[in-house]
Amino acid sequence: MSGEAELFALLKGVSRSFYISVRFLPKRIRLTIALGYLLARATDTVADTNRLPPAERIWVLQRLLGSVASGEMRDTGDLTACLTAQANGPEKVLLGNIQRVLQFLSAIPPEHRQLLNEVLTKIVRGQTLDIERFESRAGIHGLADDSALEEYTYLVAGSVGEFWTKVCCMEWPGYARLPEPELLVLGKDFGKGLQLINILRDYPVDLQAGRSYLPISNLEEVAANVTLARPEWERWRRRALSYLEAAWKYLTAVRPPRVRFACAVPLFIGIRTLLLLGEQPEIRPGIKVSRKVVQRLMAWAAGVALFRFLEPYASREIFRQ
Repeated sequence: MSGEAELFALLKGVSRSFYISVRFLPKRIRLTIALGYLLARATDTVADTNRLPPAERIWVLQRLLGSVASGEMRDTGDLTACLTAQANGPEKVLLGNIQRVLQFLSAIPPEHRQLLNEVLTKIVRGQTLDIERFESRAGIHGLADDSALEEYTYLVAGSVGEFWTKVCCMEWPGYARLPEPELLVLGKDFGKGLQLINILRDYPVDLQAGRSYLPISNLEEVAANVTLARPEWERWRRRALSYLEAAWKYLTAVRPPRVRFACAVPLFIGIRTLLLLGEQPEIRPGIKVSRKVVQRLMAWAAGVALFRFLEPYASREIFRQ
């Protein structure tokens, strides 16, 4: 393989769902968005390589971020330990091909590249905070308060919604029916809502690993009985739903049909995931929307992307309890 096909093969390996959305994007933004995802996934893989000491991972993250700014990784030996620590799989393949991914940066406009560097700086900051907060000492730890969780979700995901919006507004002067400042706020909430879904869905697993992204004071008791976290967990599930209601406003403002589709797919799946989580009698891992439902939601996404008159019908269908 060569060219974009090579890049998109890597993308398909690490995220089939995001690959579905990105491959339908217009050419003028498709490569930029794909590169942003792959580089963020690479830094996330480094941050999660807990077989390496926290300080070493933070150092590698900074080196990788510097490579994004320069367009090349001058010393690929920086990733050797991370590669060795990875199990065979798509993430290891991605890290092994990071030099090739970085080479594609020269194929996107300088303005896109600047925005890409800005968002990755924020993402790496969030990943670094994650390591420092949860791995600096033994035991179970949680985020201190609501503002800490809001900060984290913004850095690792809300900033992505802003990045997406800035790139699109740069390419389409009439990108949306709302002014750019308002759209940036909605885009930020879009990303934060999707990140909160991951936090809520993975909460029991993260708790077993000694980390609570939810700001809970009685962590020792919650670790022994996760049911005690239900009121706080539910509060943040409701907040995630409010963020995705903002994302719906974002979607209905967007004009390019293929971008509308790319936004609608994760939004619709995210909303149905939150509703499904709320229906469960207990907090447990492994909850996800079935393949059959995903296919139906994708059909709705295509319909909304092409025909605005379907928006009220889709809203009732997607948000229904």
